Amino acid sequence: MNDSPEILRMLSAERDRYVLEVLDLERRLSFIRHQINSIEALISGYAQEDRMYHPLGQLSNLSSTQAFLQESPSQINRHPENQHVEVAAQPVVETTPPPATNNVTTNAKPNISDIPKLNITRKPGTLLLLPPYQEYSVQNAILILFRHNPTTHFHVDAIVRDLYGDGLDEDQFKIAKATVSKMLSTGTQAGMWFRVLHTQGVYTLTYEKGTTSKPPKGRR
Repeated sequence: MNDSPEILRMLSAERDRYVLEVLDLERRLSFIRHQINSIEALISGYAQEDRMYHPLGQLSNLSSTQAFLQESPSQINRHPENQHVEVAAQPVVETTPPPATNNVTTNAKPNISDIPKLNITRKPGTLLLLPPYQEYSVQNAILILFRHNPTTHFHVDAIVRDLYGDGLDEDQFKIAKATVSKMLSTGTQAGMWFRVLHTQGVYTLTYEKGTTSKPPKGRR
């Protein structure tokens, strides 16, 4: 019995070590899930753009990571042919739900008559927007793009390509991205559109509770 205090001390230290490991694993798991959500949001925006411009493109056929993660082992084990196959080889596409209706691009032309055109001459050397947007400021060009795709989540890089085209060199792209990023931030503060939460540089026209930033007070 004289060894009881020492054994108790060792067991307590061992327990504390496992508690710390659990806390560390939970933090890592939380970070990984946050990263997955951020990447899924980017994939959603790029896949939507891919379906818009390249109906047969590869990007729009990407499987849903969330659907794969949420499939329980019991669901996998129902398929005898999959019992001796690694999890990564499971037919994820079959479990992917149909595209959500809130990410479907509408073909109807929106009303943009309330969006004013630019009434000043652009400075020489200014990067030109694509023809449909050349008569508008960059901020209003973004608004027009969003109105054509009111439920799409747009990454800032995709917005730059949609407004300026794919012919920009590296320096021009940086300049255009800086301008677009500034206008996106200003427009968000003004309630013109919303930033998608848990992502970097992703915006959308439509407010989604729990998904996008909140509207400014008085603009709900």
